[in-house]
Amino acid sequence: MQRTFFDLPDGTLSALRFGDPAAPLRLVFCHANGFNAQSYRAILEPLNVHAIALDLRGHGLTILPTDPARLANWQIFADDIAKFFAAYVSAPVVLAGHSYGAVSAVLALPQIRDKVSGYVGFDPVLVPAPFRILARASFWRTHMKRRFPIARKAGQRKAVFDSLEQAFSRYQGRGAFRGVSDPVIRDYLDGGLIETDDGEMRLACDPSWEQAIYAAQGHNAFRNIPKLPDNSKLVFAGGYGRVSTASLRRAVQRLQPRLSVEFGADLTHLFPLQKPDFAADVLRDVLSLAAPE
Repeated sequence: MQRTFFDLPDGTLSALRFGDPAAPLRLVFCHANGFNAQSYRAILEPLNVHAIALDLRGHGLTILPTDPARLANWQIFADDIAKFFAAYVSAPVVLAGHSYGAVSAVLALPQIRDKVSGYVGFDPVLVPAPFRILARASFWRTHMKRRFPIARKAGQRKAVFDSLEQAFSRYQGRGAFRGVSDPVIRDYLDGGLIETDDGEMRLACDPSWEQAIYAAQGHNAFRNIPKLPDNSKLVFAGGYGRVSTASLRRAVQRLQPRLSVEFGADLTHLFPLQKPDFAADVLRDVLSLAAPE
């Protein structure tokens, strides 16, 4: 695993390389809201392929401007992905992501379609049209920040810790991290905490930015589903934190009939972090078809 940085027009995109950097790039991965590239080390490192995991805008060590009050949709993240592909990806690769990262990747497809040979989406957040329309209005996003439980909790999240160990003790086995192994939690913290001038540890993803992302649902990823390449797979969770309905999953399948759509009734929304071996196997399957060595 190697930390690397990529220049974009308005700042610097941080990322982690896995595998042999001299080998052809085969996979680009985008994390979930509030997480970071290193959170997925247990999935990406065992693949033994050249992969790049991005720290999306406002996360990890990426330095790009953020404005929570004006964020209305996830297109800005898709544009960042597209700019990265335009400048740094020369041949088709598998594009993958978890939750909001999976959706941001789909939103980027019209700009990078010729450089994507396969796609993996781990429980992408796909919302119905009425919700998307309402989310375009600033008053509704403000309402969602106050009333939508996951957004409200994100805004109240403790952002500064006395030490790395204090942060680890707060997260270990609690809340969304229930069922997540200690090494994965430490990867999340190592990639998502920044030391302040006072020697404290601060979350790289500001809680107000994480909260704004949850409320900013004014995008329409469904219109890009038909653009997904044939070698693509979506895995939806049916357990705690699930973000899809049966009707939405059927809509996805209708839009791209050759797409592999799986549903795990026992999977939680954070299954890639709770079951990294399973997530890695899904990536291997698509890599074998879309980006063989």
